[in-house]
Amino acid sequence: PNGAGKTTILKLLAKITKPTAGKITVNGRLSALIELGAGFHPDLTGRENIYLNGTILGLRRTEIKRQFDEIVAFSELEQFIDTPVKRYSSGMTVRLGFAVASCIEPDILLVDEILAVGDAKFRQKCINRIQALINRGTGIVFVSHNLWLVQSICATGLYLQHGEVKLAGAIGAVIDAYDRALSEQRAQQFESDSADHSSAAEVDIVKVEVVDTAGKPVAEFSNQQAVTVNIHYIAYRTLEDVTAVVRILRSDGLTCCMMRSRLDEVQLDLARGHGVLSVTLDPLQLRGGTYFVQAIIRDTSDLQGLAVMTSDWFYVAGSVLSYSDMNGVFEPNRRWHHDLSVPYENEAHDAAFPPSVALADNLSVAQA
Repeated sequence: PNGAGKTTILKLLAKITKPTAGKITVNGRLSALIELGAGFHPDLTGRENIYLNGTILGLRRTEIKRQFDEIVAFSELEQFIDTPVKRYSSGMTVRLGFAVASCIEPDILLVDEILAVGDAKFRQKCINRIQALINRGTGIVFVSHNLWLVQSICATGLYLQHGEVKLAGAIGAVIDAYDRALSEQRAQQFESDSADHSSAAEVDIVKVEVVDTAGKPVAEFSNQQAVTVNIHYIAYRTLEDVTAVVRILRSDGLTCCMMRSRLDEVQLDLARGHGVLSVTLDPLQLRGGTYFVQAIIRDTSDLQGLAVMTSDWFYVAGSVLSYSDMNGVFEPNRRWHHDLSVPYENEAHDAAFPPSVALADNLSVAQA
């Protein structure tokens, strides 16, 4: 989290900041990309700053000259290399800084959250370069809030909180601990923000609970488990043909799904007094994570909310995430099938595009 001491550690390793106690030993050439524009002089051109930054990193001028073309090509700043850096955008500055830091082939590369600046294409280019450096034996110290990037790059992780080590070890275990703590924190904040729920004085939702098949509220479910959402309400007068809306939200506020009684052709007439509305999801089928349920009762027109309340947070033990938005939130029941026996019949295609002998040999080997 912010303020945990991540950047401070990098500054200590880079000898930008001196430790107040203890000793830090760095073996090998170290290159750092910690702060935007660090090591650059704004009045100098990109060309001049490459030599300046390379010198700061301990390179001789002949070494910088040998790497110069590669640095410029990687940064994709050929048209601006003789422009003063003060006229660069933040993305251009990051391009030049990363190109210098990575192209000198350091023994250790320090990379802070600075890669969040710039376009997605160049970020992927940087990730590919980092992977290439790792394959050549370069040690990478990578700081980021992007769990997908951390998981893609690192094998070992360090989870810091308030300047103290919470967990160190395999990256999967560290990310899981951090993500779960973060989800619980977000959940508690969301509950606090929703505590002052609205009411139109016609009906009031007094409790929203998520229960298992035995009707017991629990804090953790399997994604293949049936769950029921119970909406406890008090109606202060008879209300005809109202709409119940149930939203399942992830801890970051993303709406995963929304169910409306009216769309499901459920007639809801509330008599004066206490009542419970229930909807069952069987199975739940959410990916692993922390979630809430928000319940809303709307009027006959389905335009005005009469009452709203949010449940306590609950955790779903689902499949392991790779921390990418592309993974979605829904995990359907599925069955895979692969049929290798389907004949291929396309004589016209085969005549126009005959397979090569080498390909035929490869296919024979693969089938064998």
